[in-house]
Amino acid sequence: MALTPTNGAGSCARDALSHRNHGARRLRPECTACDGAGLRRSRVHGEYLERSCTLVANDETLRVRYSPVAEGAPGGAVSVDVLGENGAVLQTMLESDVSEYLAPSVQDVDGDGRGDILIARERGNVNTASGVWVFNGDAGAYRRVGEISGVTIQNTSDGYVAVPARSSAAAWNVAFYQLDANGLHMLASVNIEGEELAGGQIRSTCSLLDAPGIAGLNLSTGDAEAKFCAEPAAQVFEQ
Repeated sequence: MALTPTNGAGSCARDALSHRNHGARRLRPECTACDGAGLRRSRVHGEYLERSCTLVANDETLRVRYSPVAEGAPGGAVSVDVLGENGAVLQTMLESDVSEYLAPSVQDVDGDGRGDILIARERGNVNTASGVWVFNGDAGAYRRVGEISGVTIQNTSDGYVAVPARSSAAAWNVAFYQLDANGLHMLASVNIEGEELAGGQIRSTCSLLDAPGIAGLNLSTGDAEAKFCAEPAAQVFEQ
């Protein structure tokens, strides 16, 4: 897929997906220049010029850079520099082969109350595919733990990561991941379909779609379906 420049992508504050995690504080990155103007591509001799913007999250300044890409190239690159005093670069997070240039978002992926970085790679009509970078307190740096695609991220009471994704106007898929030292691992995903009844009520049906990690949880297929369909993240038609 050729790179799709984004013109007027909207404010970084809008693209940053702040959310509620069982009463946890909202994460709202302060965006100083990461807005639609900062994301516009300028075309010169068939190429896209490098652009950059900054945002502030976790009391850190992050510089987001979008590399120049020749027209027709298969993908671009987005880097996020963590800046220290006097603008020194403490760490660089890099996503290559990116299909669309979008603003990054800040969410608490691991539920520790600190914002983690999602570097968007591509956006569909509703869902956004992102590389996920979680802050490691022991190392004092972000580490890439995998990729997700969905509307937002939620933390479950068991410490899992839930990613609801809309598959149609009347259907959702919610994937549940376990995060460990080796990254994100899918445990299961459920499909939720909604049917509008007379009077406007929505009747939803939830079923287990995939279950690559339930053996490690000592769950049968039926138990896994009951467990993950009961999760708050799967109540998509009640939110």
